[in-house]
Amino acid sequence: MKKQNSPTRVTRKVTLGTAAIIVLAGTTILTSCTKEAKPQPELIANERLAKTEVTTQSYQSGTNNGFFWSLWKSDGATGTVNYANGAAGNYTVNWTGFNGNFTCGKGYSAGSTSYKIGYNLGAYSNSGGGTFGWYGWSRNPYYEYYVNETWGAVSPHTGTYLGTFESDGAGYNVWTRWMTGKNIDGGDGFRQIYSSRVTKVTTGQNRVITFANHYNKWSSLGYTLGQLNIPAIMVSETWGTNTNGNINCTIWMQ
Repeated sequence: MKKQNSPTRVTRKVTLGTAAIIVLAGTTILTSCTKEAKPQPELIANERLAKTEVTTQSYQSGTNNGFFWSLWKSDGATGTVNYANGAAGNYTVNWTGFNGNFTCGKGYSAGSTSYKIGYNLGAYSNSGGGTFGWYGWSRNPYYEYYVNETWGAVSPHTGTYLGTFESDGAGYNVWTRWMTGKNIDGGDGFRQIYSSRVTKVTTGQNRVITFANHYNKWSSLGYTLGQLNIPAIMVSETWGTNTNGNINCTIWMQ
C-alpha cells in the first residue's frame, strides 16, 4: 500500500508509488519491494531497458525451497534491512533506522485466483507505515492488489471505501484508489484494490487466506483483476523515516 505513488518495477527502476518494476523478457519481476514482477529465468523483455541498469542493492529475487522470494528497496533508501529465507516457506526480515520504502516476502512465481494460502505470523513489529499480507499484480487491466492481515503504526488505508465482507472467519474492509505512477510494465497509471482485516491478526496462530473470496468480492464491485501471470507473495512492507521492525512468517499452500 505504499504511501507514495506505488513503485513497481522497470529495469531502469521506475518507482510506482509503492513498488518497483523490472520488465523482463516475457514477464515482469515482482519483487515485494519494488515489485519487480518476474517469474524467474526470464530477462528484460523491453529492449529499451538495459539489464545493467538494475542494481542488486535495489532489487533481489530468486527461489528457495520451491518458493519465489524478492526484496526491493526504493531509490535513496538508507538504514539497515536484513532479509533471510528459512526452512520451507519461512522468511524473516528486520530493519533498523530505515528511511524509505521496502517490500519483501515469499510466495509463488505467478498469482492465481485459486490460491488458498496458509500462514503463521510468528512475530510482527513495525514502527512505520506499511503492511503484511497477500500481494501481487495483474495485467490488462493493471491492478496492484493486497489482502492486508495487519499493518504498522501508520495505517495504509486511503482512497475510496467500498464496504465490508467476510472471508475465512474474519471481516474485511475493501478500499480502492487510482495511482498515477508507473505500472509493472512501465506504463502510466494503475489501480490499487485491497481488502484489510477489520481487526489485525495476532501472532503465533495458523491462518488462511482464500484469495478467490477477495477476487470475487472485488469483481462484484466492478473491479476485476486481469492476467495474474506475475509473482504473488506474502509481503512485508514498510515506509517512513527512521523506522524499525521485525517480522517472522511462514506460508504454505492449503
